[in-house]
Amino acid sequence: MDAKKTGSYICLLRKQRGLTQAELAERIGVTDKAVSRWERGKGFPDITLLPPLAQVLGTSVTELLAGEPMSVEERAERGDSAVLEALRYAGSMGRKTAAVLLAVAGCFLLLTPLFVAGRTWGLRLAGLGLLALAAAARYVKLPGLDPGRLLSPGAARAGTLLCLLTALGLELTPWGAVLNFARPAEDGTIGTFRETFSYFSLTPFGYANFFPLMTGTLTAVLLLLALAQLLRPRPGRGNALFILDVLATALSVMPWVVFGADYLSGVGVGITACLVLAAACLALANRENKTRKNPRKEVDFPENS
Repeated sequence: MDAKKTGSYICLLRKQRGLTQAELAERIGVTDKAVSRWERGKGFPDITLLPPLAQVLGTSVTELLAGEPMSVEERAERGDSAVLEALRYAGSMGRKTAAVLLAVAGCFLLLTPLFVAGRTWGLRLAGLGLLALAAAARYVKLPGLDPGRLLSPGAARAGTLLCLLTALGLELTPWGAVLNFARPAEDGTIGTFRETFSYFSLTPFGYANFFPLMTGTLTAVLLLLALAQLLRPRPGRGNALFILDVLATALSVMPWVVFGADYLSGVGVGITACLVLAAACLALANRENKTRKNPRKEVDFPENS
């Protein structure tokens, strides 16, 4: 399947029937932005949208996937049911692979507290969450809905704000940053004890663990910028937010990288997870914003697909 070829064919058939992108989108239950992405070869219709899309455009699923008209014999040889069944099988294999990866990651997080001291409820919750996602990816079948319809740019920006607000709240708790101190035992040996601090505490900074304070400060700046972006969206600001969020995510994992697993805490894992989710929301919002510069402008393609 060639996304650009299929997109050009969709555009050709739509124009032959005198439909705008918005009219075609309304008939099959997606947004005009989704149709625009398909026609530009930047995306591909969900498998559940192929039959209604083919019906509206007066073609077959096989021709739609091939990106060109076919003879009756060719359509009979490559029947729509066989093509759809093959796509469903590929999709199910993708879900199974994702489910296995999520399950492995979830089990890893659930087992990590056995080897890490301190408060590890965050790790356990994250592990259970990944196992739940694995089960959902394996057994839950969702209808074919366009991602842009499920999460608009405004909703993506609101999701970014929520993730950053949660991260900042966790950073303010006294259980995120970790320090390990030496303590002489009664028998003369040297033991260690563990203390946790807020990300905004200067104590870890004084012991050369600069990363929590830097992460917390950057998260606070991100939260203010995300609020400004929600109230008055600007494309350039969205790209800057994404870069800063990636930097904050990298800083949040540096204590584990530099000092080892002894500096790992459940709250710290939760903070990193929130920053990663914020980056995902920002990426979606930035992608959708690119299609909103000319929301009613249709993209022309050559008539020969």
